[in-house]
Amino acid sequence: MVYTLKNLEFMQGVEPFRAEEQGAELKENEEEENQMISAETDAGMSLMLEWKMRLSEDSDMCTTCNCPVDFGDRSVILEHYQSLFHRTNTLRKAKNQPVYTEEDFEGTEKDEHDLSTTHAIIGLESDDEEFDALLLPANRSFFVKDERVFSVPRNILHIDESEVSSTTFLRPFDCAIFLWNGGHFAAAMFENDRMTVQKSFHRYVARAKQGGVQSQHDSGGKGAAKSAGAQLRRYNEQKMKEEIQQIMSSWKPRLQKTPLLFIRCAAYHRNVFFDADAGIESRDTRIRTIPFETKRPNIEEIEETWRRLQHVSEHGTSSEFKEEMREVREKRKRLARKVAGKKRKDGGMQMICEWSEDEEENGENQGKREKRMHHIKVRTIRKSEDTPVQWPQLDDEWRQKTYNLIRQDDVDTLKQHIQNLNEDVIPDAIDYLKTAKIPPNRSTFLHVSAASGSKKCLKYLLDDIRCDSGAKDGAGLPPYSSCPNSEIKSIFIDYRVENESVGNWGRTHIPEPKKKVELTEEQEKEQAERKKEKKMRQKEKEKTKKEEARKEAEEAAEREKYVKMSEREKRAMAVDRRLAGLPPVMRCHQCGTLLPPTPFQYSHFNFCTTSCVAEHRKANP
Repeated sequence: MVYTLKNLEFMQGVEPFRAEEQGAELKENEEEENQMISAETDAGMSLMLEWKMRLSEDSDMCTTCNCPVDFGDRSVILEHYQSLFHRTNTLRKAKNQPVYTEEDFEGTEKDEHDLSTTHAIIGLESDDEEFDALLLPANRSFFVKDERVFSVPRNILHIDESEVSSTTFLRPFDCAIFLWNGGHFAAAMFENDRMTVQKSFHRYVARAKQGGVQSQHDSGGKGAAKSAGAQLRRYNEQKMKEEIQQIMSSWKPRLQKTPLLFIRCAAYHRNVFFDADAGIESRDTRIRTIPFETKRPNIEEIEETWRRLQHVSEHGTSSEFKEEMREVREKRKRLARKVAGKKRKDGGMQMICEWSEDEEENGENQGKREKRMHHIKVRTIRKSEDTPVQWPQLDDEWRQKTYNLIRQDDVDTLKQHIQNLNEDVIPDAIDYLKTAKIPPNRSTFLHVSAASGSKKCLKYLLDDIRCDSGAKDGAGLPPYSSCPNSEIKSIFIDYRVENESVGNWGRTHIPEPKKKVELTEEQEKEQAERKKEKKMRQKEKEKTKKEEARKEAEEAAEREKYVKMSEREKRAMAVDRRLAGLPPVMRCHQCGTLLPPTPFQYSHFNFCTTSCVAEHRKANP
């Protein structure tokens, strides 16, 4: 059954779900477990105590509890740091709470701090109620009705409400909802369970096929784009912000009265709502987030969001829900014990403190002791064995030269470079070429030769050195993935053809070579005809190009000849063509190009462009 805020059965008899009810049932069983956990963690605290003793060796005060401690007696130090008083104060200080004095601590009940300190050691929360409450989803508010547990989104509660009550279901669900994603915006206000005002619009602000608004791309470090589309998107984004602020300003009286404001937009757009003259500030306690995903902003999605916010979830009976909480609680405890046990098995973690000799000699001075604390470096060291240096007989100069020769594709010098080594060192050199990992990307020499396009060295490494073509670099990619072009890829493919039966080619990413398909006699004849037709078309195309080039050369010669003619010769040529019954040749008087249908004219001269007119006037003032 689907429940909403409008279900009549929730109008009365609703009680908040109390986590402490379960905590009382489990309290006795947990006391024994807490003692066991405390005993297990005491051994692991010894390393931390050593560190704290060193930090406080020049003082007689515990910096956490602000109480005197005799640091000359090791047993007193251990007793203080393992005491419930110190551990409780450590937890309170971590939570930015005031620490207890010895008098205040003695006056508190043991149950107030005992469980909280024990749970804090293994990473759990303070007491039963707080721990059980954290098992519940933080974005839901739980309540009980007729021994059944329900929940609603916590952010639908008003400012003056901390828990769900019958009042939550008696009042109308009044709110304002704003959805803004990319260039789509939709907003609406609800009063007395109905939509009173609404507005939606769209503008082109997102970059096609790339996502993100133009302003985010401009602020990405690459500089502002100067294309027409980028300018249009910037303009639309600015106009969109202005329109939203106008809507907020026009709705100001309604917005000041509404109890809840739901806003869904990108973080860099939130200030648009607060900059508007609508009386809404970023610290407004009415502002809520929407606890689920929404689709493209429009009025239909606004209505769907309003309905989903009123949805009430059912979690079964109280006993079933509490049993589920117990299972989650036990699972977390088992995980905490497992982590603590693993740390003890691995020998724990050592806290190493380093400081300069000058500061150590002047430890008696309180001011310098505080200054020294700023220079303490704390690092975690795990037990590990030093890995032996590989190929000790190959010095750094030899390795660097090998790397450079491969990048330069100088395979002959590379072979000679290897042969110059002693015979007993050559196997190490071959192994170095096969297995060396070159920083910073842990690339092999196959990766280097493939990425740099060294075809000769690549063939040498594959065929002669027999390097592993499936070796991965730091990014988990084989050498074939580093190929910059098809020529380098073809070398890997040919290598696979020659060694198809050797190795697992799937991990190399080298594709399987295309198999030759045997054609029938008829298919071969058709293929030959297609090739013949293609060849004929190619010849015809080349013939056409030659003819066009010849005509262009003739036209260029005519143009040059016309430009060199004097005015008298040009007029004589025009008369000769007219007497011969030929059409006149209309050419530009300046450059000799054939004139367009509507030439540029001044006096009795004709020109193809205005630039030719200007040049002629400049030459003939």
